[in-house]
Amino acid sequence: MLKEIGTYLQSQGIGTLGTDLFLGLMPDQPDNCIALFEYAGSPPDLHWNGEYPGLQVRVRNKSYGTGREKIQRIYELLHGLHNQILSGTRYLLIKARGSPEVLKRDTNNRIELFVNFEIMKECD
Repeated sequence: MLKEIGTYLQSQGIGTLGTDLFLGLMPDQPDNCIALFEYAGSPPDLHWNGEYPGLQVRVRNKSYGTGREKIQRIYELLHGLHNQILSGTRYLLIKARGSPEVLKRDTNNRIELFVNFEIMKECD
């Protein structure tokens, strides 16, 4: 899931995988970057071959304004995305669980923001 959504965000000009867009980790460098994390979503359906995973997107930036703009753009790209095939997987719906918000300032005074998403996708 992370690679599929990361590739989609890269195709939309959000970042470059492995350079400033990371999957499952947020390295100490670069200062300005995006990280995608998966987490437990809703329980699977017993009568449908699908999943409901959770996705967290984090943005770290030296500038609050720039970081806030970046996470808002990601929010707008993903929230409401429906019936899309991403790298061969059908995503029925990606829906934000809330608005983007501040997570913290790290020890280097970089702002970290995040937004969580609920996902409904078909399994192979």
